[in-house]
Amino acid sequence: MRMKMLMRLSMAFMLVGMNVTVSAATETAQVLASLQGYEWQLDREKLAGLPANSWRKMLDIAQDTDQLGYIRARAAASLTAFPNDDVWRFFVQSTQDSNAVVSRRRGVDGLCAAFHERRASALEAVLVPLLSETDTHLRVQTAACLQRLNTETSREVLATYRAGITQDWEARAVSIDRRQAN
Repeated sequence: MRMKMLMRLSMAFMLVGMNVTVSAATETAQVLASLQGYEWQLDREKLAGLPANSWRKMLDIAQDTDQLGYIRARAAASLTAFPNDDVWRFFVQSTQDSNAVVSRRRGVDGLCAAFHERRASALEAVLVPLLSETDTHLRVQTAACLQRLNTETSREVLATYRAGITQDWEARAVSIDRRQAN
């Protein structure tokens, strides 16, 4: 009798485990499907139709080096719809990876899109050091985000940054004309 009971319990646990695995695989398939398409665009309504914790799958995909680059980028872009602590850490880490220039730029974009209203001072702390990076495009994206924050600190930092700009195209990109500034 005990043996039958143990068999039934083990079978029940196995079925529950299989169900969890199947539902996790289904959720991953749904999330991956939301990242497909020739002319893909971030669709917040489509994201809202996914299961509640789909952002975790998005985060896994964005960090999975086995995924195609464009899928990882789309997953990262989708994370902007889920501004939470894990997503914050992901984007901050992205901005710190000195070997991945494009990833750093996307990290700045993601931070700004997801957190410019919720974490302005924390965002400033992450972004201000990036204004002295050698990657001009990263500096321009960082300046654009700081302009969006429009805080006293960001205005002061941007004034200092702008004063040091030597390239006309960089000055134009951050909305100043070097001929007028001199």
